[in-house]
Amino acid sequence: MRYWISALALGASLGTVHAATLDSTQAKALAQEAYVFAFATVEHDKVLTAIAARLPFNRLYSEPRLLGPQDNKVVSPNNDTFYSRALLDLRGEPVVLQVPAVEGRYFSFQLVDMRTDNLDYIGTRATGSKMGRYLIAGPDWQGDMPAEINGVIRSPSRLVFLLGRTEVKGDADQKDAAKVLTGYALQPLSKVVGGAVPEALPPLQLPPYQDTKLGAAQALFGTFNALASLHEWTPAERLKLQRFAAIGVEPGAAFKPPTDLIEAIAQGAEAGREQVRAASSQLSVEQQGWFRSPTNVGKFGDDDLTRAAVAWRYIYANDPVEAIYPMALHDKQGQTLDGRNTYRLHFPAGQLPPVNAFWSLTLYDGNTQLLAANPISRYALGDRSPDLHYDADGGLTLILQPNAPTQAQLGNWLPTPDGPFNLLLRLYLPKPGALDGSYRLPTIARVEP
Repeated sequence: MRYWISALALGASLGTVHAATLDSTQAKALAQEAYVFAFATVEHDKVLTAIAARLPFNRLYSEPRLLGPQDNKVVSPNNDTFYSRALLDLRGEPVVLQVPAVEGRYFSFQLVDMRTDNLDYIGTRATGSKMGRYLIAGPDWQGDMPAEINGVIRSPSRLVFLLGRTEVKGDADQKDAAKVLTGYALQPLSKVVGGAVPEALPPLQLPPYQDTKLGAAQALFGTFNALASLHEWTPAERLKLQRFAAIGVEPGAAFKPPTDLIEAIAQGAEAGREQVRAASSQLSVEQQGWFRSPTNVGKFGDDDLTRAAVAWRYIYANDPVEAIYPMALHDKQGQTLDGRNTYRLHFPAGQLPPVNAFWSLTLYDGNTQLLAANPISRYALGDRSPDLHYDADGGLTLILQPNAPTQAQLGNWLPTPDGPFNLLLRLYLPKPGALDGSYRLPTIARVEP
């Protein structure tokens, strides 16, 4: 997805700029462009600071529980897998992730850099089901792959977010899924190979997270400046950063906008935030209420607006080959999904989501993008749900409404909140029809009272 607007075009035409040569119109355009460029990195800081407050760097934490409404650090979390997390400080030396043999169960480790691009994966699809050790190195490491290692993953960031997902096949499976977590291990390279331990570096200090969706939009630039030194920027990105320096957006520096341009920069940042918010609801062409995942999710390149929009709506999306996330905001008539109404979501016979792992439909509060609390603590339905009742012809009809349906329909009921909501249909290891867009997504029909 590419969005070309006059403000960004003006910003791109500025070339190498200096504060003394900027007028207010140019400064506003440059601030808008810089906001879009910086947003995903700063939104990423929400999770970085939350984990760093509770967990040392280079320590893997696997949690044998499924997330619920109380989990508010990541927008649109899944309710399908146990999560594992670690912040990898790669400034001193690489780390090694060891995984056990995992048969008959999907698992993956997603590695996210400071731009929210995904690095190579470790897991069912990428590395297989056998036990293995994988070295993860930052941009400053110059070593060779040791014999004990099955593969090397290089990162342009000195700080990497490691996010593991281990499939849970329903409540009865949680104990067995938890056993898999005990086989994951994270160690520094020097401990794995018995080499010299690098000299200790000063502790890594992350800036406090400031809510990107509230308050003054230009506050984002101070956080970005503090984080940007942890990434090795590409030549094209460095050219952008050279231009942004004219308004105080500069890696490692305090954010100090030129005094005579403060108001214009503030206006530009606000315009950038509104641009990202609007783009988050237009991530692709809508089809009967659904937006398919952008094809460049996880590998955004220079498409800064899609990067930012994804971070606003469902940060840490997987590469499409790993999982896709069609999102529904409207019913098939184009009306906003609202929990005060009743809906039927119908998969025709032979049209269940085509996957090599599993699929699920998860419901989120439309305002917070978090799981919506409900009396039966059910946040998703999918192919592992034990009490689904299929239609006589083999199709499947799910019920979306605030109140419980009849006893015979309870297994197909996904409770809705009092207000707007949206849906994510997750397809893990999607088959070609899902990837190329030929799979027809289910209809969401409002049921009139």
